Amino acid sequence: MKAIFRLLLLSAIVIAALGWWVFFTNNLNATKNRVSINIPTGSTLADVKKILAEKEILKSPFSFDLAVQWKGYINVKAGHYVFNKTMNNRELVNMLKSGLQTPVKLIIYNIRTKEEFASLVGRTLEIDSTELLEKLNNDDFCNAYHLNTENILSHFITDNYEFYWNTSLDTFLKKMNQSHDNFWQGSRLAKAAALGYKTSEIVTLASITEKECMREKELPTVAGVYLNRLKINMPLQADPTLVFALKDFEARRVTNYHKEYDSPYNTYMHTGLPPGPICMPRKKSIDAVLNAEGHSYLYFCANPDMSGYSVFSKTLDEQNKVAALYRKKLNEMNVH
Repeated sequence: MKAIFRLLLLSAIVIAALGWWVFFTNNLNATKNRVSINIPTGSTLADVKKILAEKEILKSPFSFDLAVQWKGYINVKAGHYVFNKTMNNRELVNMLKSGLQTPVKLIIYNIRTKEEFASLVGRTLEIDSTELLEKLNNDDFCNAYHLNTENILSHFITDNYEFYWNTSLDTFLKKMNQSHDNFWQGSRLAKAAALGYKTSEIVTLASITEKECMREKELPTVAGVYLNRLKINMPLQADPTLVFALKDFEARRVTNYHKEYDSPYNTYMHTGLPPGPICMPRKKSIDAVLNAEGHSYLYFCANPDMSGYSVFSKTLDEQNKVAALYRKKLNEMNVH
């Protein structure tokens, strides 16, 4: 009888020890404080184990398998999961079983083309970048927002967003549309109307203004120059539009090669605004256009002192004098 009791006691101790080892000892093979995985939509438990193995996250895959079986983790929930390096199997399995994923940040900044935008979204979320790009190039999709394939990027507001990694494309677009509507209301809509431009046109002008300015404080002044030119049907003559037309984003200097390239985005050849934005401008650049400085400047040129600021002029003669000094400085610096 005593022997049976001892055997049962020993068995209980072994089971308790095994349970403790399976559920409560740290099982993350992490050198960093946190590690993360993405579980794609439609994944199976076998897929989850493969992902964990490929990233070498677990110290003991065997103990994790036992915890999975004992806790009944069967239905896999897709998402982006972040693990703290002190977590045990109980915490790991509970997180995965409950679908307690961590949102990811989508930071939209310095995007120039639809291809770049789709690529950014595809790198950050589970969304297929090709599928998004097809939407942006689809006339019916763009027309639904009263836009076209040239200016559709004006519908997306640059910001720091949070999404669940496995957010669907439809949900993503709905949230971006809501962000657009939240931005364009009240005083902003009134100011756009007072200037006589659609919101998409304001964004296009903001994109040009942003790419012309190295110093943020000059944004309203530069916007004022362009608005003055538009009022008298004077070509905008904005160098960044030439760079965009040729997608020559590495250009250090605009030359006749750029100016002679015939494109709707060549604002030396064509008056008015180009067909769409040349980047996705920041909110502050849009607000700079809506609150443009009132003045009589028609020209500006980068300051020859290479400070990053501009010299603003009212006459072409004044502009030419500054431009000559600036070109001389570029030649001295061997910038071609």
